[in-house]
This record gives sequence, C-alpha cells and structure tokens, in this order.
Amino acid sequence: MRSTHFVFALACLMLAVGDGWAQADFPNKPIRVVVTVAAGAASDTIARRLGEQAGKALGQQVIVENKPGAQSMIAARYVAKAPHDGYTLLVGSNTTHAANPYLVKDLGYDPVKDFTPITLWTVNPLLLVVNSELPVRTVQEFVKYAKDRPGKLNYGVGNTGGLVAVQLLKSQTGIEATPVNYQGTAPAMTDLAAGRLDFMVTDPSVVRSFVQQGKVRVLGITSKQKLASFPDVATLSESGLPGYDYASWVGLFAPSGTPPEVVRRIQAAYAKALADPANQKFLSDLGMIAESSTPDQLEKFVQKQLEFWGRLTKEAGLTPQ
Repeated sequence: MRSTHFVFALACLMLAVGDGWAQADFPNKPIRVVVTVAAGAASDTIARRLGEQAGKALGQQVIVENKPGAQSMIAARYVAKAPHDGYTLLVGSNTTHAANPYLVKDLGYDPVKDFTPITLWTVNPLLLVVNSELPVRTVQEFVKYAKDRPGKLNYGVGNTGGLVAVQLLKSQTGIEATPVNYQGTAPAMTDLAAGRLDFMVTDPSVVRSFVQQGKVRVLGITSKQKLASFPDVATLSESGLPGYDYASWVGLFAPSGTPPEVVRRIQAAYAKALADPANQKFLSDLGMIAESSTPDQLEKFVQKQLEFWGRLTKEAGLTPQ
C-alpha cells in the first residue's frame, strides 16, 4: 500500500514538474494566432504586423491563421476547444465577446468561461458617412433630412459594430431608416459610394479612399475621442448628440486554463509591440487607437462590454437568430 502511495505521489510530482518545465520553456515552437476574418482585412493586417514584433520578443514565429465566417464563431469555437498551452490564440473583438451572445442562439462557446484574456490591442471608433450626393454636411442637417423622410433612407450593415452603432443613433435621434445587410464593410462601402445606399456607420479603414475620391462625406466620429487620422472631423457628441459614445475593439485571448506565466509572457511581448511609435502610427492611419491592457483589465472590460451590448440590443429590439 505504501508503495502504491509512493508511486502515485511521484507521478503527481513529475506531472507538476513537467508542467512547470513546459511553462518555463514557453515558447518552444511557433504560436498560432487565429483571426476571424479573411486575409487582408483590418484585424488580419494588425495581427500580422504585431505578431512579427511579438514573435521577436518571444523568440518564436507567430503564425496568423484565418478562419472567417459565421459571425466570427468558427474561429472562436476553434480556439475555445484548443489546448490551453498558449500556442493557439484568438484575435477576439466586440463581435466574439460582446455582440454574439445577444445575437446568436447556438453560440457554441462562452465568451467569459471559455477564454483567458491576454491584452487589448485597439479601440476602434467608427465614422458616420453619407453618399456625397446627399444634401447634408453636418450631423444636425443629416438628422433633420432623415426625420423629414421617415423610413425612406437606407444604410449598409457590414458587421455588428456598425449595426449597433446605427441602432444607437436611431434611438437617440428618433430617425427611421432601412438596413441593408452585407457580408462585410467593403462591399457595403462600394454600394454607398455608388449611390445605392444613403449612409453608414463604419470603420475608418474602408472610408478613406472613397473620401479622397469625393464619393462619400464624413459627418462625425462615434467615440468621444477624436481620431488623429481624421483631425478635422468632430465627434457625434460634439455635434449635437452629447450622449453618443461608441467604439469597436480588438483584443487577444487564449483558451481558458492557460497558465498565468504563459499569459504574462504573451502580454508583455504584445505590450512592447503596441508601445512602438511606428505601430501606433500604423494603427492610427487605419483609424484605430493603440490600447494595451493587462489581462485583468481586459477581463473587466469584457464584462462591461457584455453589459453595454445587452442594454443596446434590448433597446434596439434585436433578438438571437
């Protein structure tokens, strides 16, 4: 009996020591960062740029793997079920960790229980834009124009951020407009520029070229923080909607149960990349604001975002589909 107890205790000790060695040796192979979008999209571009520098700090290559589709659920479900060893990570967002729980019936993952937060990457204000032929040049003119034509204007929806941002706009102003759903923001912006849509609330990264071509006009920024890449554009809160404040976001997550030391090393590597002035300018040029965080800060942020999205989706009358 004593021999059996000794063997069991020795086995437990070896497992504990082995796990400790694995953490101390982390990383000893490439790290996969799974993104929810196709190659070339904003989150993919950010993951590749930050991953290159984070990989140097970690001493291993960071490989970006694209798993787009199903409102980001394919990627989220995949990483949620991956080994919790720090070698498979998720580029999450307000879609995966705040919107989907209220918009999808069979989510297939829990944004809190199934993931370990690592760090926030960016906060992403959106822009209210209109087709250049629309006879409005300010937010107040747009609101009046829309109110004079209840239900006559249409707008493009390419992601959940744009969807809720417009719902927030509608609830605060009382305007009525018709949504047109798209597979992404790029095709929606193309239709806006062509005059098939009247307005959108969307990502700055898809707006700039159309603004330069004179096909769309920017009326305001959704967050209370202005964008360095659009210095002359006022926020909606400064333009007659004082209570308006919305921004999308992107962050990095690991499967639940990932060792704290592994999380700390990954967080430190990405914090260093986000502190690089060249990366901050790169993100600013995309219309994003670099925003690093600790794992605890991201955990609290996600909780607040879940409460925020729960309130907004309820006010908007949106139900899980």
